[in-house]
Amino acid sequence: MTVEARTAPKREAILEATIRVLRDRGLSGLKVEEVAREAEVGKGTVYLYFQDKQDLLKALVEHHTFSYYQKVEEVVNQNGSFRDRLAEVLRLRIAWVEEWRGLWAAVAREAHPMDTTGWLRGMHEHYQHLLEKLVQDGKIRGEVRAELDTSLTAASIAALACNPQLEFPREAYLEHLLGVLLKGVAL
Repeated sequence: MTVEARTAPKREAILEATIRVLRDRGLSGLKVEEVAREAEVGKGTVYLYFQDKQDLLKALVEHHTFSYYQKVEEVVNQNGSFRDRLAEVLRLRIAWVEEWRGLWAAVAREAHPMDTTGWLRGMHEHYQHLLEKLVQDGKIRGEVRAELDTSLTAASIAALACNPQLEFPREAYLEHLLGVLLKGVAL
């Protein structure tokens, strides 16, 4: 077994503990000692994996973002209808937004204060490409209007389900989002 294989579960436990501490105490209350206690490891163990709190937060944003993207990629690569795959992508998006509950932007700024825009843009480009693949596949199958710009349609989908401040019943919200996207708003 490689060192990476042995250490991956502990690193993941630290990252998961970090999100729990953030939810309970907020960004200002995040202390490495609390993360270590929540992960059931020593404080020194946290520093074996992360240089400092900023490095831990950067890893957290990347870990949770790319975990989400991996789930989206699995959905995009399925053989179902465009509508069904879009519904699942939006379901994942809603769950991801609910999980972060407004913390994501603050954590991202704290994790990478010098160039948050470029760092986040690099991560978001991966998501954009996944959604473009979904839209393009829908066009090929005749389920998405051919005249729509693939990139702009993907960007529009990416913008959906981003409001973590309002509470709506999840399934009703999802169905409404699908209706607005698939059928439009105007008469």
